[in-house]
Parts: sequence; structure tokens; C-alpha cells
Amino acid sequence: MRKGGICTVNDISKKRAAPTFLSGILVLTAANLLTKIIGLVFKIPLTNMLGDEGMGYFNTAYQIYTWLYMISTAGLPVALSLMISEYNAKNQRDKSRRIFRLSLTVFTVVGLCGSLLMFLLCRPLASFISADLSYLCILAIAPALFFVCISSTIRGYFQGHRNMIPTAISEVIESAGKLTIGIALGAYALNKGYPLYKVAAYAIFGITAGIAAGALFLALFASFSKKESSFPLEHSLERDTESSGRLLASFLKIALPVMLSSSLLSMSSMLDTLIVIRRLVGTGLAEEAAVSLYGNYTAYCVTLFNLPPVLIYPIVNTLIPSLSGARASGNTARVRTLMYKSLKLASVIALPCSLGLAVMSGPVLKLIFTNAESAEMASPLLTALAPSVFLIGIMAVTNGVLQACRLQRYSVISMAVGALVKAVSVYLLVGVRIGDGYLHMYASPISTFLFYLTITILNFYFIAKHTGVKVPVFSIFIRPFASSVVCAVSAAGIYMAGLRFMGEGKALTLLSVMTAAIVYSICLVILGGITKEDIRLIPKAESLLRKFPRLSALIREK
Repeated sequence: MRKGGICTVNDISKKRAAPTFLSGILVLTAANLLTKIIGLVFKIPLTNMLGDEGMGYFNTAYQIYTWLYMISTAGLPVALSLMISEYNAKNQRDKSRRIFRLSLTVFTVVGLCGSLLMFLLCRPLASFISADLSYLCILAIAPALFFVCISSTIRGYFQGHRNMIPTAISEVIESAGKLTIGIALGAYALNKGYPLYKVAAYAIFGITAGIAAGALFLALFASFSKKESSFPLEHSLERDTESSGRLLASFLKIALPVMLSSSLLSMSSMLDTLIVIRRLVGTGLAEEAAVSLYGNYTAYCVTLFNLPPVLIYPIVNTLIPSLSGARASGNTARVRTLMYKSLKLASVIALPCSLGLAVMSGPVLKLIFTNAESAEMASPLLTALAPSVFLIGIMAVTNGVLQACRLQRYSVISMAVGALVKAVSVYLLVGVRIGDGYLHMYASPISTFLFYLTITILNFYFIAKHTGVKVPVFSIFIRPFASSVVCAVSAAGIYMAGLRFMGEGKALTLLSVMTAAIVYSICLVILGGITKEDIRLIPKAESLLRKFPRLSALIREK
């Protein structure tokens, strides 16, 4: 309703309802799937090119870069999207533009300083983790930190307007650049006869080039797009009189806790890099052997471990501005609905992936990678790591809920406690004797599970205590879990039975996985793990239900 020709907050909220929660998820999910497919296409020839030792140097540098990136910019898109969505809900567009300009200036400087730090400290960092030859890889990826600061700022601005398309396109550009340039440079270095640590440095420069290309696209998109295109609203009802210092302080109050919690999350991987190789060397292994063991684990197990969360992170990226906007407008019912639906979507995705990887680790690794010996060595480690797939999905959503509800300081507490559990457990477990040997690399998946379990439990506690929302465990977790058990059993059963008739091979693995996916979908419908209410959240899903009345009749309403 208009009063005196002025648009009210309710009118504004209605106009902004167009970019739906699920449509944002679908855009980012499609982009993330494509980037992961490109990433796999990159990792397979890269692993064959570098071997376990070369991948050890590559991943060591990448983990250091990731950790520094998390410290410097991880909270940037989240804080921007939170503040911009709230300002939009209150029709304070001037503040949205000002906070974008301020953050872009500040974090461009931060990115430049971070890149210089990696340049100057490349050798001490490599020496500290007992992988001296990885210094060239650290040097090659250092400029990426500068470009990612620019990308993160622009992505946060568009995500705050619930426009996920620029983020999606830039992610694909980054991955395509990484693939084409990284493989080309790695092949060039290999043909020149360079040692593995130099080949790894050439290959990792592809990541830097891809991130630079993505940042360039976002900068051009932001320059040529109309600032009012996402939400064509009238000018702010109130004149913006807040000083730049106060506005930046409000931004940092949100961003710094999110950055800290994200850096602690990244520390999970960084702790492996810092502790595991040193502890392996301490048990009597040579540095090359320790780097090879670590390279095998990160190249094979961690690569597959990181695939399922790609389907969950879009939920979180879309949840934060949507939940923040609903909270700012006082829509308590929508806040609760968004929490439930996000957790349910995450469990529906993560549970079958978690159990499926646990029982099919060997066949799936051999399906993707060509080195059967290395895949066989990584298989039991992936089985041990697989349960954490479910936990990382639920942890990501609960972190998003805390951040959107301005409770981000509690996610810092959860992450800090989890990081402490991770550090202590991985340090102690590497040297634990098992028979005539040591637990060695198995310490990493075990401590990773304890890390995510600790964070998830604490997050649920903080959500229940400070928001009053109690999670209906049965409807969210139990039904998808039961369906996932049937899915995993069917995959393993079909594979074992097929060995007698088809023999071991990629065709049998694909048949087992696809059949298990069909079985899971059927069980999910029968047990009520997915309902019509859930399906209707997907754009144009109502017409699909009408086209298939028999299928629609099998699905529960709520």
C-alpha cells in the first residue's frame, strides 16, 4: 500500500519476493556442479602428471593460500550480503552502495598485503611444514589472494541483492581458467624435464590465472550493470547521514567474526598440512615419503570429500540474505521455515553421499582416477573420511543460520573448540601404534570427523538457546537417513553381485551408483523424506506435479 505516494516497507518486501529462495540455490548449484566437473577434469590429469609427491607440493601450497584467504576475506561476501539485504528490506539503498565502495577499497588493500606476505615468506612457510620444495608453489599462487579479495567484495554485493548469476558465472570462469592454463603450463614444464616441485608450481599458477579472470569478469559486470537492476525500488525514505567510519565499523562487526570462524574452518585442512607431515617425519618416514602419503590423501580422498558440499554451499549462500531479510522485516514464521527447509535439503543431499562413499570408496576412486594402485591405497582412508560429509553439510547450514541471525560470534566459539579438538586429536593419533606400524594418515579422517561433530553439536545448542528454534530431528534427519541406508546397501549389493557377471570395471560402478540413486529417490518418497511442500519451493514445480498425477499421489503433502 502507498501512503502519500511513498512506498511502504511491506510494498518493498512484496516487490523483492521475486528472487525466490530456491531459484538462487538452483543457479549456484548448477554453477558449482559445473565448476566441480571442471575441477575433476583438472585434478585427474594433474594427479597423473605430478604423482603423489608432486600433488603433495601442490596441495601444501594450496592449503596455505586457502588459510590466508579465509583469514582475510572469508567473511566478506557474508557480511556484505547480510548488510545489503537488511538495508534493502528497510529501503536504505544509499547505505548498500556506500558499504560496497568502502569494503572494496579496504579489502583491495588487504589482498595486496596478503599477496606480498606470501611472496616474502614463501621459503619460511615451506620450511615450517617440512616441505621445503613447495616454496615455488606458494610463490606461484600468491597473487591469487589479491584478486580473490576483489571477487569476494563484488560477489557479496550481488548476493545481498539475491542476484546469484554473477557469482555463478565468475566461478565457472575461474574453474575453466584453472583447467586450461594450469594443465597447459604443467604439461609444458613436464616436457621441459623440470623436477616435480617446479612442474607443480607451473600447474598451480593456473589457479592464479583463473581467479584473475573471474575477478576481471566481475569488475566488468559491476561496471556495466545498472545498480538498480535487481530491485527497482524508489529512493531511500531516509537520508543516509551515518559516517563512513561508523558504517565500516558496523560492517567489520559482522565480517570479523565470520572471517575468524571461516579461518578456523580452513584451519582443519591447514592443521593436516602443518601437523601431519611433520609427525609422519617424526615417526621415521623420509620427507619425500611423508609428502607422498599426504599427497595421496589430499589428491584422492579430499577431492571426493569436497564434491558433495558443492550441492550444499548454494543453500547457505542463498539462506543468509533470505533469512536476514526475513528477520529484518519481522517475519518469524518465514525465518523458521527457511531454517527447517535448509537443514532438510542439506540432509537429503549429504546423507546418501556420506554413506555411499563409505561403502563404494574403492570403485568410485577407480572410476575417476586412472592410477589404480594409488586409488586402492586411498580407498580405506576415504571410507574413514566419508561420515564427515554429512557433518560438514549440516555444519555449513547451522553456521549460515547463526550468521544470518547476527549470532556469528557463537560460530567462532564452535569453530575454536572444534579446531582445538582437531589439533590435539590429529597430533596424538598420527603416532599411535597399530600392530607393527602407526596409525599415520588415518589420524586425519578421524580427527576431521571429531572436528565437524564438535562444531555441529555446539551450533545446534546455540541455535536452540538464542533463537528458540528446536530442530524436528525425525522429519529432517531420520527419514533421509533410513533412505540413505537402503541406498548404500543397494549400491554395495549390486556391485558385489555384478562382480560375478561383469567383472570389476567402470561400467559396473556406474550401474551400481545410478541404481542406488533411483532406489534412494523411491525410498525418500515412500518414507516421506521429501514432500509436496518441499517440491513447491522449486520454481515451476507445481506444473510438474500436475503433469505426473500418479507420482504426485505417492508424495505426502507435508
